[in-house]
Amino acid sequence: MSFFAAFSPNFAQSEVNNLLSDKNRLAFGNYLFSEGDYFRAIEEFKPILENKWNDTLQFKIATSYLRMNKFYLAISEFQKLEPNSPLFIESRIEQFRTLFLLENYSILNEQISMVLPNKLFNNTKLQQLKNCTLLLSNSELPNETEFSSIFNNEDNGKILQFYKWKENPPYKNPTKAAILSAILPGLGKIYTNEVGDGITSFVLTGLFSYLAINKFSYNQQTSALIYTALATFFYSGNIYGSYASAQNYNAGIRFNFENEVKIFVNDRNQFLPIPKFLSD
Repeated sequence: MSFFAAFSPNFAQSEVNNLLSDKNRLAFGNYLFSEGDYFRAIEEFKPILENKWNDTLQFKIATSYLRMNKFYLAISEFQKLEPNSPLFIESRIEQFRTLFLLENYSILNEQISMVLPNKLFNNTKLQQLKNCTLLLSNSELPNETEFSSIFNNEDNGKILQFYKWKENPPYKNPTKAAILSAILPGLGKIYTNEVGDGITSFVLTGLFSYLAINKFSYNQQTSALIYTALATFFYSGNIYGSYASAQNYNAGIRFNFENEVKIFVNDRNQFLPIPKFLSD
């Protein structure tokens, strides 16, 4: 090959075409996928699919979107795998996983219920995921034994803790908190575990009440009225604050509970199998 031939336009174009061949794109795309560079992997996979449909590549594109937390795009791509695809079951399972990560528990619950009679799915794993969605939604729970029996011994104890919390959450009663503070300023805050605020409310309300009474006893009307107004302000504010404190306490309890359940489920990969070929 001559020097001039090596740098001819035809030769250069041939090298570019070879570099962009489906075989090279596939190899590079798989490398990017394995390295977690999902965006660039998609860019390599898509042109291949335009030339020839490939179920595995379509699955990897959907999985790439899922791992980039682009959940709606992931679902859209998984849905392109039709019932006659050898990866259809896996694509449905990944859609369930995606719906859980989207926190769309009601739709997830409905879709799992629809496929549970199908023996092609791992019904035990799906039922475990479904039960966990019940903990995170307003759905009614089945009886304790039915709910927990499908989990292995390692997970059973934790699931029972979640179940009992869901059935009897350790909430504080806002009305009770307000009444307690009406009886004794600050007591409602102490009831909601805000001890420092409760003591402060008691001291300030008591102090301004004392000063108001003291000023009235010395016939200092203006000062007495000012301290009376301050005492009333702190007293009424303390009642309202105790009610709000109980609501905030309950919101925090609920948030911590939901967060623990999500961590528990996600640590177990949503109880769903990960397709082996993705790690090949």
